[in-house]
Amino acid sequence: MLKKTDLRVIRTRKMIKESFIDLIQEKGYESITIRDIADNALINRATFYLHYEDKQDLVDKLIDEVFEELTNIIKPCMYIQKKKVKISQFQSMIEIIFTNIFQHAKFYQIMLSEKGVHGFNRKMQVIIQQNFRKEFLTMNSQEQEFSTPPELLIHFISSAFIGTVEWWVNNELLYSPKHMASQLVNLITIGPLQSSGFEIED
Repeated sequence: MLKKTDLRVIRTRKMIKESFIDLIQEKGYESITIRDIADNALINRATFYLHYEDKQDLVDKLIDEVFEELTNIIKPCMYIQKKKVKISQFQSMIEIIFTNIFQHAKFYQIMLSEKGVHGFNRKMQVIIQQNFRKEFLTMNSQEQEFSTPPELLIHFISSAFIGTVEWWVNNELLYSPKHMASQLVNLITIGPLQSSGFEIED
């Protein structure tokens, strides 16, 4: 009996979340009411409140679920050892991240659009930065070991990643996760000018 109840809860929450995403795409986050969500999910308001406190609670939990998957993937220790970056492993990790975003394409496309939740991209960037900070601490890296301050490095990489993801989802996922990973790794490791074919002179 407990198992059936759990499955019913999972199913109801899935309907609520899918309804919510569809409504954001249709009306924009700010315009949505609890009545809208309930009607679209074919439930009553009382059922909604059994699972979520309000619209903000729903969007927070939805974002946290998706970001938890993303957080579990970002592991700099997998490709950085003794200040040496293993490019093949770095690119593999980035490809896994893009694949995860591809699997949640509709969510990211809507959230990163004008109709999405204000500050979503900033929250995503903060999550990435926190992961890198944690991993740098795990590696026991000291600030004096870097020619560029770690905080600046973390901010640059996270900004490059967010900008690339935004461009990708706003352009209908034009390229494969593997191609996007290759492009981003080149931009980060070689630099935007050299990766585009420009020669650098003193």
